Amino acid sequence: MTGQGVRIGLAPFWRYAMSNGFTGVILRVNLTTGSIQEQRPDERFYRMYMGGGAFGTYFLLKETCPDTDALAEENVLTVAPGVTTGAPLSGASRCCVTALSPVTGAVGDSQAGGSIGPAIKRAGYDAIVITGRSKTAVYLLVEGGKARIVEADHLTGLSVLDAHDALTKELGGGKLSILQCGPAGEKLVRFACLMADLNDVAGRTGMGAVFGSKNLRAIVVRADGNVKFADPAALKKLARLAAERLDDSGFPATLSKYGTAGVVGFQAEAGNLATENYSRSFHPDYKKLDGATFEPEIGAGHTTCFGCVVGCRRKVKAEKPYKVTDRLGGPGFETLGLLGSNLDITDPAAVAKANELCNNYGIDTITTGGLAAYVFECAQKGLIAPEATDGKSIGFGDAESLLWLIEQIAERRGIGDMLAEGFAAAIEHFGPETTPYAINVKNNGLAVHMAQVKPSQALMYAVCPIGPDHMSSEHDWLLASESEACKGLGIFQSTPSAEESGIRSAAASSDLDKVRMTVYSQYFYSLLDTLCLCMFCWGPGNLFDYRELEDLLSCTTGWQCTLWELMKVGERRINMMRQLNAQRGFSREHDRLPERLTEALPDGPAKGRRVDIEAFEKMLDQYYDLMGWDGRTGNPTGAKLLELGLEWTT
Repeated sequence: MTGQGVRIGLAPFWRYAMSNGFTGVILRVNLTTGSIQEQRPDERFYRMYMGGGAFGTYFLLKETCPDTDALAEENVLTVAPGVTTGAPLSGASRCCVTALSPVTGAVGDSQAGGSIGPAIKRAGYDAIVITGRSKTAVYLLVEGGKARIVEADHLTGLSVLDAHDALTKELGGGKLSILQCGPAGEKLVRFACLMADLNDVAGRTGMGAVFGSKNLRAIVVRADGNVKFADPAALKKLARLAAERLDDSGFPATLSKYGTAGVVGFQAEAGNLATENYSRSFHPDYKKLDGATFEPEIGAGHTTCFGCVVGCRRKVKAEKPYKVTDRLGGPGFETLGLLGSNLDITDPAAVAKANELCNNYGIDTITTGGLAAYVFECAQKGLIAPEATDGKSIGFGDAESLLWLIEQIAERRGIGDMLAEGFAAAIEHFGPETTPYAINVKNNGLAVHMAQVKPSQALMYAVCPIGPDHMSSEHDWLLASESEACKGLGIFQSTPSAEESGIRSAAASSDLDKVRMTVYSQYFYSLLDTLCLCMFCWGPGNLFDYRELEDLLSCTTGWQCTLWELMKVGERRINMMRQLNAQRGFSREHDRLPERLTEALPDGPAKGRRVDIEAFEKMLDQYYDLMGWDGRTGNPTGAKLLELGLEWTT
């Protein structure tokens, strides 16, 4: 490839745009050959799959083999917004990145907010599908209805921040949106993430490593067009509702004030804060990590996603004891737990510095924190010899050892080279006696939410196609709700407790109630991930209701979708993902939880709570039954695939 890259001339997208909401064009890039082409699906394709992870999984099912390795050039990577993305209202800004996951070997899917999704739409495309592998480092530049592959040797090894600044200067600034993998992705750290415009992260399932395996450092999009919507006036009215409701909205209002750090106190007081490698669920110094505490200390304002009134992305800045920049985002609830309480580190500046390092290298804070907890506990128990850590003393409560370990992993130095492969490699290296301390499902680290406390979350950790995820279904609180947010999904609690609320009330519900809630809310959350809508705005009980979701589809696309149709879209995505995994050898035997979660919590508000294995197995049976899947394999039946129009996947 020349310094000018491979260039293809395309007509400006507005010349051939479909009527409303989407452009009708998918950009196809083959990095092996340098070919850049356009694909124009018909409207039926858009209405059936609608975007996001459903688009990405569709291409994986169509174009990969069951034995395709996630780091091979044959992996297919899709960056896709949804048909509603870019609408000028709150929560319509997200974008999905989908490929085979280097972490799990199953389907990988991760979402980012910010501007990248709307930028892709405004540049003329409904998705970017990337195949092959470049011989040299490159980035993809998309602008003005044109795309070209540009050599990027000068970016190799640069931090996320430095690469962002270099690209911005090189391309003259303007309305650029940059999605990049960082040096950890270049080095194929399996849980490397993607950074979007410095403040937004597609964090889970190793999509940064897929970029790295293709020698693709970044996708740069200049948003210089517009997307046509069916009813702009109605969209404006819908947009105003978010602003009018925000102050009295409860959860979104908290996010607006403190970001997700604002829920640390509530979650800790409910016994739902991972502590000391998930052995406890309450940290006595949790208030130090709560947004209300550290916002006055290190808060530096906020950023917001395209068109959103919530503004939940917090910025932080500190000079001591650690110098922290305000350009790489601040730690949210998950990071404050996994790099904080779960490691017995409660200095907010220390956690913010660890978050900055992860973001600047481009690695997932959740899995990094889980691996650090594994190493700390194993070292504490004498299962990892001092020479494995270059003689460095490491352990819980030691922020310096965490910062050291992050750099070791991201640079693949010493112990970090092995840890960069994930939990399974660590167990193989250090021995099976370390297995109880590797808290993971399918080689992927758990979120900060405690499965011992939230039975529905225990189920979702086990069965979620992308690995243990806290954003793929609603949590147990919904069972305690008597609101339309609960009933509107067909969830009716059969054993309500009038005296209790929140998590405790959900605990009183029958296991079948929890399974129904998990299944129905999983369909809904899968729909949000297909449309690329933010759950903080569009999730149950937040800024918009279910009827307004129907209105959004009408205003953007002109389609008169019912909630029933939309829920089927969400169900279709889940079944596509599970079917892809089934083809790759995954089954019920992989839907297993770490043994530690079956141990009773020793103290705190959730003292005594644990995952009961017998009850869990029964819930698995019920889950597969409700999903219409085979109870023996845990995978979609032919009848279920036929119902959803997915018979082509068999």
